[in-house]
Amino acid sequence: AHISATRVRAARQALGPDVELMVDAHGTYTVAEAKRFIHLVNDLDLAWFEEPIIADDKPGMAEVRASGAVPIATGESEATRYAFRDLAVLKAADIFQPDPAFCGGISEAMKIGTIASAFNLRFAPHLWAGAPCFFAGLHVCAASPSSFTVEYSLGANPMIHDLVEETVEAR
Repeated sequence: AHISATRVRAARQALGPDVELMVDAHGTYTVAEAKRFIHLVNDLDLAWFEEPIIADDKPGMAEVRASGAVPIATGESEATRYAFRDLAVLKAADIFQPDPAFCGGISEAMKIGTIASAFNLRFAPHLWAGAPCFFAGLHVCAASPSSFTVEYSLGANPMIHDLVEETVEAR
């Protein structure tokens, strides 16, 4: 956690305070490591800390969330609205990030957006699966009252960029 926090601190210093900075642990930290990381970066005004621990440990995610002021984002690997309901009830997340390719498509993603809204949580769909899911996710985002952004790859992703003739970008 200390090495990662040092890198995040360097990124914040290089980017300055006007750039939103998000951190993604891909579920690799233990609860103790994630709590330590949050303690080390609490003053850096992070937009979110994504998937700090394994998604299956929802009580642990709630413990991580309660440990500091950094918003917790999660959900890209969750398969149904019921997992998101559990996250909301346990107060384990600040931002829901369903991926329509994994959570059951547009209808299920919309239901997850409704849960986010009902619990006063933010909604930022994870859109990495390819062009059809990317565009479906944009529609879900536009129709969900708690949406504020989407997460997608700016890098080379042939499943997004090579399946369509137009340039794919969200503004």
